Amino acid sequence: MALQKYWVLLKLSWQNGFVYRTNVILWRFRQFLSTLMALTVWQVIFSQQGSAFNYSGAEMTTYIFLAAFLQSFILATALNGLANRIYSGQFSFDLLKPINLYAYLGTEDLADKLKNVGFLVVETIILWFIFRPELSVPGWEIGALFAFWLAGGILLNFLVTLLFGAMGFWSPDVWGPRFLFFIFVEFTAGKLFPLDILPELIQRIILWTPFPFFAFLQSQLFLEKLSSAEVWQYSGMLIFWIVLFALVVSAVWKRGIRNYDAAGQ
Repeated sequence: MALQKYWVLLKLSWQNGFVYRTNVILWRFRQFLSTLMALTVWQVIFSQQGSAFNYSGAEMTTYIFLAAFLQSFILATALNGLANRIYSGQFSFDLLKPINLYAYLGTEDLADKLKNVGFLVVETIILWFIFRPELSVPGWEIGALFAFWLAGGILLNFLVTLLFGAMGFWSPDVWGPRFLFFIFVEFTAGKLFPLDILPELIQRIILWTPFPFFAFLQSQLFLEKLSSAEVWQYSGMLIFWIVLFALVVSAVWKRGIRNYDAAGQ
């Protein structure tokens, strides 16, 4: 019975995601153009030389396809407007539903990710026929660990999103910080280019933050560019960041809900 509740919620969230179809299509077209431009630029670079920045042409093409996939699955979220829902009082209706709050928000988020991945499959097929790329694919052991890091990245981004959403308990001014954070993640997650082409000092600073787990480190793992020691180190760091953000989110949300007055409702 409980699973049926979540299944119904997943279907409703999926349908709600297509209410504004033009917005969805234009957003995906923007992502498609971004990937198309990146592939075009790097194809030109590798047409003049066999390798660049310690990447072969196949590795860089794989990286770009991976970055597009991870962007659609890890960073895509339906909860960008969560703070506004809270501050406007609309969130009071969510609190009254007979369902776990975090599971409810997580199901909404999952529906949005599935929607984005559905579009991504079509976009990837189109790009494949345009560029006919040679991709670098690892063995199943790396693939299994990649799936674990992917799930960890999704959970970590979900917790970060909840933390930003909790700002709505106290202030409506969330768009500015959220926008700056999004721009920062564009750089530190490795969505624009692999982080290991940056100076070593900048790399080290960024790798001690949670943001490379949103795309870069999963891509490095998939391309087998990490040593065994680094794999263990980053696996531990991923678990650490998830636990830390989970504790912070739990504390902040408990305090926010305790003081929540659902103004306007």
